[in-house]
Amino acid sequence: MYTGVSNLATSMQMARTNTQAKLALNAAGQEVSSGRKSNLVKATGGDFGPLFALERNLAQLDLRANAIRDASAKAAATQLTMENIQSTLAGYGIELLAATDINSQPQAFAIANSARSALDRMVSAVNAQYAGQSLFSGAGVDGAAVIDAETMYNDITALTAAAPDSTTAIAAIDDYFFNPAGGFMTTGFTGSALDAPGAEVSDGEIINYSLRGDDLSIRNALRNVAMAAVAANGDHGGSNQDGMNMLREAALGAITTNDGLIDLRQGLGFVEKQVDNAAARNTAEASAFEINRNAILAADPYEAATRFQALQSQMEALYTITARLSNLRLQNYLR
Repeated sequence: MYTGVSNLATSMQMARTNTQAKLALNAAGQEVSSGRKSNLVKATGGDFGPLFALERNLAQLDLRANAIRDASAKAAATQLTMENIQSTLAGYGIELLAATDINSQPQAFAIANSARSALDRMVSAVNAQYAGQSLFSGAGVDGAAVIDAETMYNDITALTAAAPDSTTAIAAIDDYFFNPAGGFMTTGFTGSALDAPGAEVSDGEIINYSLRGDDLSIRNALRNVAMAAVAANGDHGGSNQDGMNMLREAALGAITTNDGLIDLRQGLGFVEKQVDNAAARNTAEASAFEINRNAILAADPYEAATRFQALQSQMEALYTITARLSNLRLQNYLR
């Protein structure tokens, strides 16, 4: 019988069938391993618009999730810093006031003896950073919020060194921290008068979570510790009794300022809750889009595995047929 098909044509047909089977096998294997359909044109019906829209929304939500995580971390770091400031200030409150009320100079000065190092810790806390950005410098996140503690203390003692009594010394310190034209507002606070940008947690919703080092409660905290340090170190022109008067004023101020710091931390805690809620909403929205995208792209694992096994069997059969055809020779037949 004459088939009309040459050996070359048969070989080319077998090679083409082999190539097609390999491509199909690779596509099925990719679907099994990735869980996604390999033919996007078929999966989308030729209309990529809905898929692109889902991908764009998921990309936006991913960027927003990063912003929310950053805001959450910064708010948490700010909260810890505020706790540090509050705990530092607490050491110069009730116990120092009790010592000054009984006019016990040894006890009062012993408590205030560490005020100078406490000022260092407090200034360091106000200059705290997260991911290379200052937490309390407002919009000027690239720079420190306040000058270093040594410079600040030297600026203060330059005003109190010649003060003849506690009244004058207290007034000089208050002028430094609270006068808009005083030393702290002109040279002490080196941050920006503008708040740091907030985090966009949803369309049109921006949460502002930053604090600034020129906040009144923070200035009060610095003022009270600095005043205790000036009194304890005798960096004023008055007597020891004037120093006791300054320590009492610092103790009263520390107790009062504590309420302001608590209010700041409560507000910050409310912001942290808002950020957590935004993170939950963002995750839920992303999950919904993921479900819709998977409805288009996800491959049926059972169907893909079954097809893979069938194609694997087909490839094995093709290899067997090819091997047998290659042995069909006239000389083999004539033997």
